[in-house]
Amino acid sequence: MFLLISLLLLGDVCAYALTPAEKRAKAKAKIERKREAAKRKAERKKAAKLKAAKRQRIKDGKPLLYVYTYNLQTGEPLPATHITLQDVNARPNKKPKISKPTDTKRARVSKGLPEGKYWAVAAKTGYFTSDTVIFRHKEDEDTLKIAIYPETRLTFTVTDSLTSRPVVANIVVRNHQGARVMQTTSDSMHNVLAVLLDDRIPFYTVEATAVHYFPYRDTISFPLDFQGVVMSPREVKSFVLHNIYFATGKTHILPSSESALNELYLFLHSRPNQHIRIVGHTDNIGSDRSNQILSEGRCQEVKQAMIARGIASERIEVEGRGERDPIVPNDSDEHRQMNRRVEIVLQ
Repeated sequence: MFLLISLLLLGDVCAYALTPAEKRAKAKAKIERKREAAKRKAERKKAAKLKAAKRQRIKDGKPLLYVYTYNLQTGEPLPATHITLQDVNARPNKKPKISKPTDTKRARVSKGLPEGKYWAVAAKTGYFTSDTVIFRHKEDEDTLKIAIYPETRLTFTVTDSLTSRPVVANIVVRNHQGARVMQTTSDSMHNVLAVLLDDRIPFYTVEATAVHYFPYRDTISFPLDFQGVVMSPREVKSFVLHNIYFATGKTHILPSSESALNELYLFLHSRPNQHIRIVGHTDNIGSDRSNQILSEGRCQEVKQAMIARGIASERIEVEGRGERDPIVPNDSDEHRQMNRRVEIVLQ
């Protein structure tokens, strides 16, 4: 009997003996329970703190306001959007109640403010500034949501239809209701303009005016299909081929003239029925005969450059004028450079 009871007790002791792995698991579970208890305690403490702060705000008459920003096109929140908020009755030079960006987590700013009437504006790079929102703040946790719309930035050039060179022109862009959204002057050097468009507007019109050119007007629709402003000159019979360079005293065309030659080729390629006469001019340095030969040779070089690009030779005539037709007196290096030119006469 005694032996039987001993064996039973030994079995119970063996049943309660834990392996090392079980001991580690038990210790880990105990630590986890402590962490959860500490977390719940911290949450209760935080909730109590927020509740106390809420009671204090109500007591002080400063209910909490949350301002959120989001993309009107996609509905996504927009962090780092600058919010400016002010009392509608504040003086213009008074510091705003809020002037800071929304946070990166919830795309919001928050502040305890006295009850009253306020205005708010949201601004972010790459987006149109929001309309001014006027609202009355009176609840303990008011929420204000401000939507802003992404910009569509359009860049374009203003060029001459014959030479493809930049044109100085007055540019006006209007919306579908005829209201002016941009007015500027194009640059004769870089000639790149930029305008912000709102693709919620059904269409815009672009108007351009320039001296010696016909007025221009076109419509911009979405998706953007605008290729730029091309101005047509009035009664053009000839133009100077700028940026064409030759070796000193020779007919050889320098590599730096490629862009000018390409402009002339594109002009002829886009107008298959256009015939031209290439007229060469020189300054008065050297004899009349040498200048005549030089001007004729240079014209021939330009013609050969066009033929090499695929323009039919019968569309091009050449004429060397030597020093006979100066446009300014040959009394300075600058004036002599102006007289050394290649002119394209339309036929």
